[in-house]
Amino acid sequence: ISESGLQKHMKEKIRLFLKSSSVHTMDRDATRNIEFRYKIITEWKAAGVDFQNNCVFIDEAGFNSHQIKSRA
Repeated sequence: ISESGLQKHMKEKIRLFLKSSSVHTMDRDATRNIEFRYKIITEWKAAGVDFQNNCVFIDEAGFNSHQIKSRA
């Protein structure tokens, strides 16, 4: 399999995208942001999103900005 074929599969079939890495501020863990995340998850659960079978969560702390040139 070619690299471009793999990238195309990841983008079109799996809908997996690489985002540019950036430094996050302390504001990211502010109370209002935590409450906002809780509200979103509550809405997803009410909508019937099956987190255990249809979602993949990746811990951002596991990424290193140097893993992929200008991407994480």
